[in-house]
Amino acid sequence: MLTVSFAYIAVESFLGALDPDRLDRNFGRGVLSAAPAGSTAGAGGAAANASAIIAVVIGAVVLLSAIIIIGLTFRGEWAREAGLVIYGLLGLVAIAASLGGLAADPPAPSAWLGVFTGLANFTVVGLLLAPATSRDFKHRLRQRAAEIL
Repeated sequence: MLTVSFAYIAVESFLGALDPDRLDRNFGRGVLSAAPAGSTAGAGGAAANASAIIAVVIGAVVLLSAIIIIGLTFRGEWAREAGLVIYGLLGLVAIAASLGGLAADPPAPSAWLGVFTGLANFTVVGLLLAPATSRDFKHRLRQRAAEIL
């Protein structure tokens, strides 16, 4: 479910990069533009640039996550370890990024969503670390080895 929601964000960001009129003119202003922060010149270009960067980064994470999900579905030997690393790191990044928003006065509206996302990623890590999951992967590995012999 997390992957689907982030895929939606990546697609929307990509569409925003293609058509900057879809974006808020203040999105990305002063961050990725050569124009001064108070200027209106180049605001659409800055928004499109920021949206394109978001699309590429989140799109890459979504693609990696989809590959890991497919590997977990087929119980690939590498998928469990990859899932532990990727979802653990994504959980840390999401919670770390949310702390600034929670500390703001007033708190950022999306900060709690970031905390929820981080906790959901840690839940996936916990499920991958569960003894039942470990037994299932070991059983599948033994089954594959027996098929080869």
